[in-house]
Amino acid sequence: MIKTTPTLLVVEDSRPVRLLLTQGLGRSGYRVLEAADGQKGVELFISEKPDLVLMDVNMPIMDGFDACRNIRQHEEDTVTPILMLTGSDDLHSIQTAFEVGANDFITKPINLPLLEQRIRYALRDADREQALRKAKGLQDNARALAGLGFWEYNQTLEQYTWSEDASEILHWVKFLPETLESMGQIVHPNDRKRLFAVFEDTLIMGGKFDLEVRSVNNKQEYLLKIVGQRDGEQKRLIGAFQDITAQRRLEQQANFLNFHDSVTGLPNRKLFQRDLEDVLTQLHHTDLNFAIIVLDVARFHQIHDAYGSEVSDQLLSLMASQLKTAMPRDAFLARLDGGSFALKLPLNAQWNEGKIYSAIERWLSVLDRSWVVADKEVFLNFIAGVSLVPRHGDDASLLIRKAHRAHRGIKPSGNISIGIYEGEQEDSLQKRLMLEMALRKAIEQEEFYLVYQPQVNLTSGDVVGVEALIRWRRPDIGVVPPDQFIPVLEEMGLIQQLGDWIVQHAAKQQVAWKKKGVSLRMAINLSPVQFEQMDLPDKIMRLIAETGAKFSDIELEITESLAMHSPETTIRMLKSLREEGFKIAIDDFGIGFSSLEYLLRFPLDTLKIDRAFIKDITRGRSDCAIVRALTSLCQGLGLTTIAEGVETQRQRDYLDALGATEIQGYLISKPLESNELIQFIADFKKNQNNQSI
Repeated sequence: MIKTTPTLLVVEDSRPVRLLLTQGLGRSGYRVLEAADGQKGVELFISEKPDLVLMDVNMPIMDGFDACRNIRQHEEDTVTPILMLTGSDDLHSIQTAFEVGANDFITKPINLPLLEQRIRYALRDADREQALRKAKGLQDNARALAGLGFWEYNQTLEQYTWSEDASEILHWVKFLPETLESMGQIVHPNDRKRLFAVFEDTLIMGGKFDLEVRSVNNKQEYLLKIVGQRDGEQKRLIGAFQDITAQRRLEQQANFLNFHDSVTGLPNRKLFQRDLEDVLTQLHHTDLNFAIIVLDVARFHQIHDAYGSEVSDQLLSLMASQLKTAMPRDAFLARLDGGSFALKLPLNAQWNEGKIYSAIERWLSVLDRSWVVADKEVFLNFIAGVSLVPRHGDDASLLIRKAHRAHRGIKPSGNISIGIYEGEQEDSLQKRLMLEMALRKAIEQEEFYLVYQPQVNLTSGDVVGVEALIRWRRPDIGVVPPDQFIPVLEEMGLIQQLGDWIVQHAAKQQVAWKKKGVSLRMAINLSPVQFEQMDLPDKIMRLIAETGAKFSDIELEITESLAMHSPETTIRMLKSLREEGFKIAIDDFGIGFSSLEYLLRFPLDTLKIDRAFIKDITRGRSDCAIVRALTSLCQGLGLTTIAEGVETQRQRDYLDALGATEIQGYLISKPLESNELIQFIADFKKNQNNQSI
C-alpha cells in the first residue's frame, strides 16, 4: 500500500536539535516520530516501520552505529533509507556508517532546507530501489549497496593491495587485481583509458580524484565509484571504492547515455536542467540561494583540432574528476557540450558578489595548472559565467542562458575569468522570451497555416505539384516569415511537434483536393531536427496513413546540408521511406558540399536546383553551365529536376532549353492558400488552353 504521508523517525539525544527537526519537517508535511537514544529508536522502528530514519551518531545507551546495525537486522524485504547526522566527517566515520548500513551522511550544523531536499531524494530513491529489488530479485544486494572498501596502488612495486572485505564487495570478480594492468581487465573497455588517465595524472600532479567506471562479468554490468589521492610525495595512490550498481541501475536501465555524458561520465544537459527544475519548485517555500555557473574551456575547438578527439576527451575527463573533488558536497556538476560544464552551487543567503567571486575562484582553482595528456603538456584558460537564484529568476532554461550570456561581459584576468550576469542584454533577451512565449501559444491555438507554391511541368505546361510551406499568422503583428521562427522552434525543441502537424495537414489537404478532382503531388519539407528521431520513417508513415493519402502522392524534401550532415543515417532512413512508395527530393542543391558519390547513393526521385543558380542564368556563363551539367546528370540518372525561384519568362526559356523538368517561382505564382490555389489552377488551365488556340 502506498503511504500518502511519509513517516520519518528522528533519533537524536539533543533536545534542541530534535525539536528543530521535528517541527521543521512536520511543517513540510511529514509525519515525524522521535527518539532520544538508539535503543528507543530501534524499538520505534520495529513498531512503526518508518519510511526514513535520521540517526545521530553519538548517543547514550546505544550509539547511532549500533542502532543502524540493529535496524538492518530487523528488516526483511525492504531497505529503509538511514541518514546519519554527525559533526564528524572523517573517513573512518564514513566507513563505519556505510558498513552498518547507512545510506547517506549529513554533517552538523544542519541546513534544514538542504536536509529536506536530501530526504526527498532519499525517499524517491528508496521507492525506485524497492521496485527494482522486486523486479530483479536483488534482495541480497542490500548490504553490498552500502559497502565501502579500500585499496592501495604502489607504482614502484606495480602492486595493488585491498581491504579484507574487497572480495565480498566485488563479488563478481573472480580474482582481485594485483597490478594496474589486471585492474584494467575488470573495468569496461570503454572506461579503461579514463581510469588510466586519471591514475597517471594523480601520480604526476597529486590532488584527489572521483570517478565512476563500469565493470562487466558474464555480460552483466556493474558500476564502481572509485575515489583516491596520492599519498604525500610517494608514488603511491590510496583510496576507497564502492559498488553503487543498485543506486544507479534504474537510471542506467532508463537509458544511461540519455542523461549522462559518455566522455566524462557526468550528468548531461538534460539531467542538469531536470535537477535544476526540481530544486526551483521549492523556491517559493524556502530561502534557496544558488549560483548557476557555465564554465567554458577557452578555444577548446582549437585544442580538439590540434591534438584530436582522444586527447581532448582525456582532458575533459581529467577536468571533470578535478572539479568533482573540489566542489562542495551539495554541488551538482554536469557537462553541457564541447568544452562546456555547468555547476549548481548552493550559496549562503548573506553572500554578496565579492564573496561569490572568491568562493567560485577557490572552487575552480584546481583547474589552474598544466595538463599532461599522452605526453603532451597543455595549458588552458577558463571562462565562467554566473547567474544567481533567485536574483535572476526561477526558470531553469533562462538561468542557464543567462549564465552563458554573462560570458560576453567578462574581461580576461589570468587563467580563470569569472563574470556574473548583469542584464545589459536584457532587452534582446526579453524579446526572445516574448517570441518563445508567443510560439508556444501559437502551437496551442493553431496560429500556423500552410501555403502551397505551384510546380509546373515544362513539357505539358500543367501544374503537377505543389510545395507546402509553413506560415505564422501572429494576431498582434500579422504574418511572420518562417526564417524568423523556425530556428527558434528548433532551439526550443518544438520543431518536431510542428513538423508532425505539417506532415499530417499537408497530406489531408492533398486528399481533399483529390476528392475535388485536382490531383497534385504534395512536397513536404523535413527539418534536420526531425531526422534526430530514429523512428522518423515509422512516424511519417503512421501520420500520413491516418489521412488516407497515398504514399506515392507525397514527396519528402530534405536540404543538401541535412543530407550531408550524417549521410549514412540519412540514406538508411530515406531508403526505408522510398521502399514504402514515397518520392524523395533533395532541396537547395548546388550550394553545399555534397559529392557525386553521395548523390548517386541517395535514393532520390527529384533534384531541386537552388535559386542562387537561376537568378543570373541568363547573364552568367558559369551558372548556365552548372544548370546544364545538373540537368544532364539527372536525365542520365532518371531524376526529375525542379528549378526554384523562376521569376522571368527568359529564365523559363533558358531552363526549358537546358532540359529542366519542372519550375516553380513567382513567374508561375507566389505561395497560395488552399482556396486560392484551386482558383489559380482553374485560371492557369484556361490561359493555357487559350494560348494553344
